[in-house]
Amino acid sequence: MEDKQKTKEQERQVYLQRINANLNNEEALLSLLADCDFADGRYLAAQSIVTPAYLERALQLVRNIDKRAAKLMQARLDDIQAQEQTQQAALSLLQQADSLLSQELVLANQLIDLDKQFAQLKAVSAEMSRDFESKRNALQQRMNAQLALQRELLQLMQEIDQQASQASFDYEAAMQRWKNLLQTSHDHPLAGGLPKHLLLDAQKKLNHFEATYKASQQVAAFSDPDSSPQQENVAIDTVQGVTTEHTNTSDADRSTTKAHSVTKSKSSKQAAPFVQMDLTQIEQFITQLENALGEGKLHVARQIERDLRHVDVKQFDQRSSLSADLKERLIAARNQLTHWMSLAKWSGDVSRDELIKTAEQLTSLSLTPQEIVETVSALRDQWRQMDSSGGAPKELWLRFDAACSVVYAPAAQHFQAQAELRKGNLAQAEALLAKCANDVQQALNNLNDWKSLHAKIFEMQQGWKKIGQLDRKEKARLDRDFDQLLNSLKAPLAQRQSEEVQSREKMIAEVLALDSAQKSSIDQLRSIQQRWQMQAASVPLPRKDEQMLWERFRAACDGVFEKKRAFAESADLQRLSNLEAKQVICDELANVNTSDRALLRNVIDKANTNWKSIGYVPRANEQKIEQEFQSQLSRLKDLMHSLQTQELQQKSQQFIQAVALCQKLEFTLMQGGDLSQIDQVKQEWEAIQLRGTKLGKVIQSRFARATNLAVEAWPQFAQETGDNASRWDELCLHLEILLGIDSPAELARERLKKQVEVLQQALKSGGDQQQIQSLLMTMLDLPVHQSALRNARLQALLGKIDASYFA
Repeated sequence: MEDKQKTKEQERQVYLQRINANLNNEEALLSLLADCDFADGRYLAAQSIVTPAYLERALQLVRNIDKRAAKLMQARLDDIQAQEQTQQAALSLLQQADSLLSQELVLANQLIDLDKQFAQLKAVSAEMSRDFESKRNALQQRMNAQLALQRELLQLMQEIDQQASQASFDYEAAMQRWKNLLQTSHDHPLAGGLPKHLLLDAQKKLNHFEATYKASQQVAAFSDPDSSPQQENVAIDTVQGVTTEHTNTSDADRSTTKAHSVTKSKSSKQAAPFVQMDLTQIEQFITQLENALGEGKLHVARQIERDLRHVDVKQFDQRSSLSADLKERLIAARNQLTHWMSLAKWSGDVSRDELIKTAEQLTSLSLTPQEIVETVSALRDQWRQMDSSGGAPKELWLRFDAACSVVYAPAAQHFQAQAELRKGNLAQAEALLAKCANDVQQALNNLNDWKSLHAKIFEMQQGWKKIGQLDRKEKARLDRDFDQLLNSLKAPLAQRQSEEVQSREKMIAEVLALDSAQKSSIDQLRSIQQRWQMQAASVPLPRKDEQMLWERFRAACDGVFEKKRAFAESADLQRLSNLEAKQVICDELANVNTSDRALLRNVIDKANTNWKSIGYVPRANEQKIEQEFQSQLSRLKDLMHSLQTQELQQKSQQFIQAVALCQKLEFTLMQGGDLSQIDQVKQEWEAIQLRGTKLGKVIQSRFARATNLAVEAWPQFAQETGDNASRWDELCLHLEILLGIDSPAELARERLKKQVEVLQQALKSGGDQQQIQSLLMTMLDLPVHQSALRNARLQALLGKIDASYFA
């Protein structure tokens, strides 16, 4: 037992030395890893394997024999894979950064997402980190430039608003600076990244400010007492036109402009002066007045008449006397305008009376609340349209408003009742929502009964549908809360249903993968059907998915049964055909009788291949035909082994004869050299035709040295031969120890000493077979005086070694 443990320890030390010697050679380490029987040696070899390809191979070797080494291999492979994934993700983020740099607009959330994704990466190379940092800085600069440009435009709009409220400032310098800034922003490369309409709003605000400022300056120019009413009216109309054109002006600005216009209008009524017109201008205004009256545009006609109100047909400037035709046209136009204005006032009063009468008659009709709302709204809209052409008397308005209020009263009562109903529904909805929250919490605490969970979801949905009308805002809030509760149940159910669908898909795949030719296919199919029924009862799926999966599963099962039936019909015929084919192979093997080993090997390999390719045979004949086949194979293998043994024995005898002839030649030379006997030895040597194996080459070299030895060197050769005796005995003793051959009794002490040396050398040099071959070649190469004892020991050695040494 102690010797066995020592031997194991020696082998372990040898393996460790070999592993340390090949730490940089992964191929050699892989070979040592496969051959090593020691856990420490395998782990030491595994620590030096780092290449992915060798790691995969090493993992396959040690997966089932050394968990510690396998774990090390797997950990390194996982690290390599994680590093590759990290590098790939980093490359993707760099490409994403390049894509953002190529865009006109870079959003802040895009930059934030990019930073978050890169921060999640671990062990990124320094080069990639520097590359990403440079691109990130470029994106930040882009973002800062966009924000600065946007801030400049906003500041410009704020300055315009502030200057509008100031009494005095350098108008020309401010306008020039604002226009330059607006043009610079418009031409900026990042203008496309600004918020939508920002540039347009800034341009509109600047244009409006410029027009308003010029109009106010014009009004100020005519505000002195010497200015004519016509001039003031022109200025006021200019300001009003600017206000109407720029509708985006603030309410405060519009109110200020309106107040200023009213003030100027009052002052114009107090002033008498007017702008002088020549006859051509008066004629043009009269023509425009006639055209406006003909088209029914009373508001335009009134504006033109205001421009002509200073023209008095009775007291006109003598320098510009009106013709009789112009006087008549002007008088006729004024009379027609007066007629139309009185008619419009009268028709407006008549239409309002009709609206009041219609509103009062609505109380006798049976209208739905919605119809009441629509009708009253339509009546009030018509009243507002009439007010645009002139205000109505207060008495008419009070009558109309009272009639509309009486008509609207039933609708108001209905809407009040609906509001009370919605209030009660809100209380019910809140109570139901609280109950659902409690049910959801209980259901989440027990997620094993998926069928009950599915029923609970359906029950909650049906109960929520029975809730009556609610206010839109409350309805949205309650629906949102209910959806959150419902989704908290739907999420685990949907996850489980997704897993169930995958499980059903796997069962369908299992059915499709069943081999109908196997005997157990029907049992396997029934087992799968039972599993299907159990899972369908425990986890309900959506009806559409359940039906689709069931149809596919049933079709797959029907296909298995159909294949099984068809296979059963043809199985007997196929088995008989297979039996005939196997019998033919057996007959062919029985007829083989040759001494060619290569031919025998080919016949055996071909027979095995053909036999395996043939399917099953009838059960009654299966054992018999198999025994016959194995019997024929055993016969051919025995024949091939016998031929191989004979060939090796022949080579071994040939080698032994060559050694004997070499010894005979050397003995002849030591005895003085009988030439005839030397020639006879040479002829016998040529007849042997020794093969050029390693040992054969050693003997051939030894025989050639002896043959080519000069006559005068024979005495020295005899002396060397005697000197080689101790070396030859030492090598022979070493080989006897390695091969386990008993040495002569008188060499017992030397053998014991030699055994210690052999053991020490084994720890350093490695395998015994390689050492045996090297020692044997050295010993056979030494010429020595052969005694009966040496010949006996040599014959024992040559008989003990494997015959393959001579091949």
